[in-house]
Amino acid sequence: MSVRKTIEWLLTCPDPEGVEGFLLGLNFFNFAIETVESGTFLRIYTDDESLLEELQLRFGCVPIDKKLSQERDWFVYLRLKPFEIVPNVWIDPTHRFKKDAIVIKMKPSAAFGTGDHATTKLVARLMYNHLKSKDRVLDVGCGTGILAIIAKKLNAKKVVAVDNDPLAVEIAKEFARRNRVQIDIKISDLLENVSGTFDLVVANLTTNLIVSLLEQVDKVTKSGSIIIVSGIPTVDGEKVKLAAEERNLHILEEAELEGWRAFCLKKP
Repeated sequence: MSVRKTIEWLLTCPDPEGVEGFLLGLNFFNFAIETVESGTFLRIYTDDESLLEELQLRFGCVPIDKKLSQERDWFVYLRLKPFEIVPNVWIDPTHRFKKDAIVIKMKPSAAFGTGDHATTKLVARLMYNHLKSKDRVLDVGCGTGILAIIAKKLNAKKVVAVDNDPLAVEIAKEFARRNRVQIDIKISDLLENVSGTFDLVVANLTTNLIVSLLEQVDKVTKSGSIIIVSGIPTVDGEKVKLAAEERNLHILEEAELEGWRAFCLKKP
């Protein structure tokens, strides 16, 4: 079977909102808008050079790089349709979904996750089961901030979201703004730059990072705090359970989906 190829273009992006609205209006989803210290850029996957000419004419986007890209390198989830991640909470990558429910707008081009991955769904479901109105919530390794946004939409009193990737932090801030929620989003390597105590801590990380987090989670929790961890391959489940037991954390609930496990823990 042949591998489909296309051209990956990198362009300047002086008007990101205008560009995004234009491309989504064309039902074109194979793009990413990236904001970094040096500016905002459009990464787009297409063979249609007339589309690039239109972007340059309308929005002043100037091509600065291009390379051949194979299909496996594209963002698979760009083809996502709106979906219900937990009861009455929908993720909308199209920005055109209308429903009498909580609708969270996420760019289909987000390079840090739009909520469709099994590990994110697991955290969201456990959080839905255990989050109480007015809880103080901490999202460790927030990526796009989707879990933090869900927590705020479910009436968390205060939400703090941290990530060690500056690009993820900028993307999370943009999504929080688009969804009109107030979240304190900042750079932190796990809990290094976090202060205060929280009723609920969520973390969708790798197994080793989760073990490291559990070793220091006392810093930000109190008696009765809930810790939800995901990103754990099924084969690593016992390793995380052992780490939780060593910290005297009680397992309230376990969940599994598509080869991934998540745990809801409670501090005594």
